Amino acid sequence: MPGIGNPILWLERQLLFAPESSFRGTPEHVGLPFENIFPVASDGVRLHGWHMPGKSPDVVWLIFHGNGGNISVRLDQYAEIHRRYDTSIIAIDYRGYGRSDGVPSEKGFYADALAAFELACELHPGKKIVVFGRSMGGAVAAQLATVVLPAALVLEATLSSVLDVTHEQVPWTRYVPIGLLLRSRFDAASYVSRSSVPKLIFHGGSDTTISRTNSERIFASARPPKQIHLIPFGDHNGLDLVDPELYHGILRDFLAEFGAL
Repeated sequence: MPGIGNPILWLERQLLFAPESSFRGTPEHVGLPFENIFPVASDGVRLHGWHMPGKSPDVVWLIFHGNGGNISVRLDQYAEIHRRYDTSIIAIDYRGYGRSDGVPSEKGFYADALAAFELACELHPGKKIVVFGRSMGGAVAAQLATVVLPAALVLEATLSSVLDVTHEQVPWTRYVPIGLLLRSRFDAASYVSRSSVPKLIFHGGSDTTISRTNSERIFASARPPKQIHLIPFGDHNGLDLVDPELYHGILRDFLAEFGAL
């Protein structure tokens, strides 16, 4: 397989990462003011993201999307968070996604998240930061919370680890040492065990992509304070759209309890 280096690692990247370079829209399309931001990771990779200012004097959200698409996939979610909480929002694309340079990798994603957090601190000095991650972005957010101290960590439809998902979706891999071949871990269950940040975990009760068992593992491993909530009939995408009042009622109460509202 010429030109792709290690074929196993190449295949792993193809299975794990599904970036899109074209945007489906911008925050302007959902009525949000925004500016382009360009954080630079510690290894020099230039990233792209959006800063959507809000009026809250105390809180800013930092959002990490999943393994597919780019920051434009959930414009509606940015608009709803902005409407309900009047907070500033920062969303970044990982390396290789959207307008960000570089090639996707687990180690690179963690560097990207730290660069985004540092820029959030620079743009909003003294504010509390709510870190939100969904799906694979939940593992990125959980790792970030082991090296910095956000006010709160919100995980949605997050995998407990790549190995756990592999075992669930390809059952025969439970009987072979597949873990020796996997380079990427995204071990959210391990990360939450090392962080004392308050954690809110959402999962869809009918998720057919990443089973609810993943969030149950994460919750079992997590250091307190922690909460888990299953959204009835929720699938992998759009949990906040299944029952918005239930979802945001839980979220608002959690943020209020830990002074991040």
